[in-house]
Amino acid sequence: MTRAGTAPSDEEIVRRVQAGEEPLFSVIFERHYGRLERFVRYQGVPEGDLEDVLAETFSRAFARIRSFNTESGTRYVSYLYAIARNIVTDRLRERGRAPDAIHLEEAWAEPDLDSEAPVEIVMRREEMERIREALARLNPSDREIITLSYDRELSCREIMEVMGKPSITSVTTHLYKAMKRLRELVLKSEPAVPAR
Repeated sequence: MTRAGTAPSDEEIVRRVQAGEEPLFSVIFERHYGRLERFVRYQGVPEGDLEDVLAETFSRAFARIRSFNTESGTRYVSYLYAIARNIVTDRLRERGRAPDAIHLEEAWAEPDLDSEAPVEIVMRREEMERIREALARLNPSDREIITLSYDRELSCREIMEVMGKPSITSVTTHLYKAMKRLRELVLKSEPAVPAR
C-alpha cells in the first residue's frame, strides 16, 4: 500500500502486475522510457535502432515480470538497465561494429543565452565539445560507467548489478579511473596558451 498522494514504487507496481493488474506495466514504461533511451543512445545504438531496442527491452521485462523477486532487494529499475545492456551488447556483437560517438547533452546543459555574456557562451560551448569528443574516445566500458553514474537514482550497488561487477569497490575504482582518463583526454584537447 502507498500513502495517499504518493506514487507507488516500481516494486509495488510489479507486485500488482504479477497479481494480474497487467495494464499497470504502462506506468513502468512511462516512468523509465526516457532514461533508458538516453542510456541506450549513449551505448552507441544508432538512432534508427533506438525504438527497436527499447521495445525489446520493455517486451522482455514484461514477459519475464513474474520471475522478478520484489523481495530480493534489487530495484526494478536496475533490472531494466541490465536487460537493456544485454540487448545492446548482443546487437553490437551481431553487427560486429564499434559504437558510434556518444553525446551526453543532458549531462552538461547548454548555455543560457539570456544570462551569460557572448564570450562565456563560446568558451562554455568549446569546453562541452571537448568533453563530448573525449567521451567518444573512451572505451565502451568507461563510457558506460560514466553514463550510469550520471543517473542520480542508481546507487553503486545497482551499477555493480547492471555491469556485472564483482563489488562496489570495483565500481568506484572503475569510475575513478574512467573519470581520470576522461579528464586527461579533455586536458590534452585544450588549446595551447601562447607564450608571452
